[in-house]
Amino acid sequence: MQVEREIKFSLTPAAARRVGRMVSAAGPWRRRTVSNAYYDTPDERLRRAGVALRFRRDGARRLQTLKVDSPAAAGFSARAEWEMPAPRGRFDVAAFPREEILAATGLDVARLAPRLRPMFETRFARRSAAVHIDGATRAEIAVDRGYVAAGSRREAISEIELELKAGEAVPFLRYAAGLAEPLGLALEFESKAERGYRLVARESSPAPRKWRRPTLGELATPSEAFSAIFSAALAQAGANARGVARGGDPEYLHQMRVGLRRLRSALLAFRDLVPKKATKPIAGRLRSLIPPLGAARDWDVFCEGLVRIATQEPERAPAMGPLLARARAKRGAARRRAREAAGSPKLQAFLLRALRWVHAAPWKERAARIEGALGAFAAQALEGLHRKALKRARGIDWQDAEARHRLRIRMKRLRYGCDFFAGSFAGAAARPYSRRLAALQDILGDLNDIAVGRRLLAELAPRGSSAEVAAAAHVRQTLAARERMLVISLEQAWGVFEKRRPFWRARG
Repeated sequence: MQVEREIKFSLTPAAARRVGRMVSAAGPWRRRTVSNAYYDTPDERLRRAGVALRFRRDGARRLQTLKVDSPAAAGFSARAEWEMPAPRGRFDVAAFPREEILAATGLDVARLAPRLRPMFETRFARRSAAVHIDGATRAEIAVDRGYVAAGSRREAISEIELELKAGEAVPFLRYAAGLAEPLGLALEFESKAERGYRLVARESSPAPRKWRRPTLGELATPSEAFSAIFSAALAQAGANARGVARGGDPEYLHQMRVGLRRLRSALLAFRDLVPKKATKPIAGRLRSLIPPLGAARDWDVFCEGLVRIATQEPERAPAMGPLLARARAKRGAARRRAREAAGSPKLQAFLLRALRWVHAAPWKERAARIEGALGAFAAQALEGLHRKALKRARGIDWQDAEARHRLRIRMKRLRYGCDFFAGSFAGAAARPYSRRLAALQDILGDLNDIAVGRRLLAELAPRGSSAEVAAAAHVRQTLAARERMLVISLEQAWGVFEKRRPFWRARG
């Protein structure tokens, strides 16, 4: 088994023409035509296990490869792979090390062999060259241009791959960033195999990427856990950026925001490992990315609320029309700013900087002093987040929107922390606490939407007919009535939550 470490960028035609001039290759560029047939069972057993199996024609060579997906990869993937010459130039899964693959993936490829069928193919022209980054770091750069096809469905391939052949990740990633910036490259989060499966499913674009909690081994250290969790959150944010930039499903925006929030929450949950001083290279950049995305989401929610009121009370719809039209204009402007932010070089620079930062692990010195069982670290981290939330709620006036907002932030950090460390505790023990926590966060989130709705309504400043002014007044009344009901629910839910024993505390 080998571990393939690579980073991939999507490539514009203009950038493709300039790559050769930007790269100081250690030898001549090689040119050849590559075709791959990807195999799976009719029920896509391999895909569901995160495995890609292909038969490659690379010039005169015939290779067969099995790769294991890296779900937490944040643009820089490290994937286990088994690659070998195809026996007699023909595809034959019996040649793979059966027991080794079974131990790593849980799949018995030999038993699946009779059911394997070609699912899709890729064909592309590849230009590749060796690159010497420094005395110890070597890489291969490859420019691929062609297509992926499933039946009659076809999609273009235009990307650049950098594979680390020897040396450390940090200089490799620094080199990748130095290439990406002048060429205007954007990280590519979708593999060729994922694109092929998407075409098989007749989907035109990747679905919004939700959180994929990394699987941590029983002996994982806090440092390993942080790196995996931070990388998974970075992947969630980055993988949804293209969907936001293209103005597609609003779910892309939501999932990108969730990814960025998880990044911030991970820094806080692991504060005992990663001190605030160590986060300086990325913390400020991270904060600056969030406002335009949050503003777009606020106008989305506000417009949905106005539509709901107009739908529930049709007699008010005519008067609410002008109000809704202006709100939609504001939403349109906010969405444009979000698209610009998601498609900006600033975001790509942040993603690459964050990748270098997490692989450099500036917390190594502290990690050496606190490394141990992840469970003990998790319990201490969660206890700190829990106590800060209780302290924030002490003596709180539930009618105070600003106080509720500050508590909501504390509860959100606690909920993300519970998710980060869930694997360190028995699921049955954590479930009741997590349910109460989720219910509280939902109520606090709804109340925050009401507070934001009031602010946005004030920005619209109703004008024109008295009917429109009355419509705006009715919206305020509706928000106030819902707020009263939610505050009652919040007080009750908080009382129940406060009495719930945290699942990480040992029973005495």
